[in-house]
Amino acid sequence: MSISDEDKKGYIAIGEAVISHIFAKEEVSRESLILRLAEQAGQETDEEHLAEIAQARKILERLEEAEMPDGTNVVNLASSRHGGSHPSADGKPEEEDDEQDEAKNG
Repeated sequence: MSISDEDKKGYIAIGEAVISHIFAKEEVSRESLILRLAEQAGQETDEEHLAEIAQARKILERLEEAEMPDGTNVVNLASSRHGGSHPSADGKPEEEDDEQDEAKNG
């Protein structure tokens, strides 16, 4: 399954919000990203960027947030997709990449 251009722009806006959290040394969660995107939308004047922010919020709102047994929150990324997954940069499953990294690092 391929990602729509609209979703790609939403993912970019999510990335910008994550980076904003990191620089502010804030915890990143689904809710905090939605709030940050709402703040950004309130300050944005460019219609195209507003559309990207709106798409980002839709993507985040589709995600299911689950609580782990240790009390931490994680986001189930599979719930935001309509099937399929993204391969790693070299097209191999993630497990193989991890094993190769471990072999390189000794």
